[in-house]
Amino acid sequence: MRDLDDGAGVRWEVLVGRESWGGAVLLFARRDRPETRTHPLAAETVAAAERELAALSDDELRARLAAAVPWG
Repeated sequence: MRDLDDGAGVRWEVLVGRESWGGAVLLFARRDRPETRTHPLAAETVAAAERELAALSDDELRARLAAAVPWG
């Protein structure tokens, strides 16, 4: 799990999730109100997805947040 400032002062919690078919995704959960977004990952296992998340820079995470879609 990581914390991310989106560049506009909004804080997001970023964690790895799994879709119903088993695909790994990044889940972005806004801290100040109920809003969650998702972005797919290439990783095939949770461990690989966690490594991918850890390797991303904040700028790369912001780009994925910008491309993320509402979850739920």
